[in-house]
Amino acid sequence: MVNFEQQNTKGNALSEMALEGNDQEFDAWLSEQLQFNEPHLDNDGFCDRVMASLPAQSKRSKRRSSYSQCIAVAAALGIIAWQFPFSEVVAEVASQSISLYNLVGVGLLSSLAVMTGGIFAARR
Repeated sequence: MVNFEQQNTKGNALSEMALEGNDQEFDAWLSEQLQFNEPHLDNDGFCDRVMASLPAQSKRSKRRSSYSQCIAVAAALGIIAWQFPFSEVVAEVASQSISLYNLVGVGLLSSLAVMTGGIFAARR
């Protein structure tokens, strides 16, 4: 295997001129570096057999990850609720003609719907 110093002493190094903006030279250098000329090694399905022999994920592990996701969502909701300026919102809503209960209800339901959707998406 060729190390970095050997590769750069053979003339494959990117020149200062290419670094300064000669796009054609850079493109030629980049395409040369990205050539993958090594032969393909056939493994006779070894990787597929190894993947098939791995143990399946247990239901307990799935439940544990589900519980940890729920705890993370609850913690995130708690942090958001802790940082949310309820007093300012209540004062502003009181000065408006919007019902406070409707506003809080819509906010909580939309947050719950989004977080539930995220949990279901993570399970799939």
